[in-house]
Amino acid sequence: MNSIIKIRFQGLWNSEYPLVVTRLIDIVERHNPHAIHLGVSFDRLAAFRGQLAKIEVQERADRDSAQLSELDQQRDTLFNVIYTVAKAYQRTPIAEVSNHAHRIVTLYKKHGTTMASANYTAQTKRLYDLVADFRANPDAMASLDALSLAPLFERMYEINCDFDALFMARKQRQAETERVDTQAIRTECDKAITLLWNAIDFCIAERGAADYTPLVNAINRLNAYYKQQLTARATRRKARQQVETETPIAPYPAE
Repeated sequence: MNSIIKIRFQGLWNSEYPLVVTRLIDIVERHNPHAIHLGVSFDRLAAFRGQLAKIEVQERADRDSAQLSELDQQRDTLFNVIYTVAKAYQRTPIAEVSNHAHRIVTLYKKHGTTMASANYTAQTKRLYDLVADFRANPDAMASLDALSLAPLFERMYEINCDFDALFMARKQRQAETERVDTQAIRTECDKAITLLWNAIDFCIAERGAADYTPLVNAINRLNAYYKQQLTARATRRKARQQVETETPIAPYPAE
């Protein structure tokens, strides 16, 4: 007799959970659950679709925040490296080199050498202003090139642009996103999944496996895939690997 391969959905990250459960709902829906006496259990689970979508949007906003922090650190590092190197070159006895360094340091001081500690919005604008000032001054750009700082300067500008675009996109998404209680939704959704498993097992016991074999096989392919992935993650965690920084589990392909 066929039976469902049970997995603990609690092991899924919040960024993984909505897609997995939505895929499960889609699988059951394709097997005409109302015709095989699973309508009530299916409808109970399918009712979570909207809330699962909200979790997914919310998680994306949270991932944006983490990426913004990383980009901010990168632009801070480049900003400080350029300034530190130029300031060090000011002390060289070679006049040509020290003059280039002095030109860079002077423009940096004009815009504030501590701008890396400013808030996101202020720093983004001040970096744009700094870059514009340098680009409007051919001698300053030549000095960056002479001290081999031009590639770092251009990369700092690119990262600032990436940060700005992501920051504005996140701001828009936050304005459109309703914050939800992810844990509460997952708890109730897990209960609905368990009730679906029980309903399938009951129907098989009462009516025979024939009508349910295609559905059970499809669900088991999904569950087996994630069970394997979660088991591997648990093994890595026991080996003290930093699984929290890993890429989320690749979605199970739609059938």
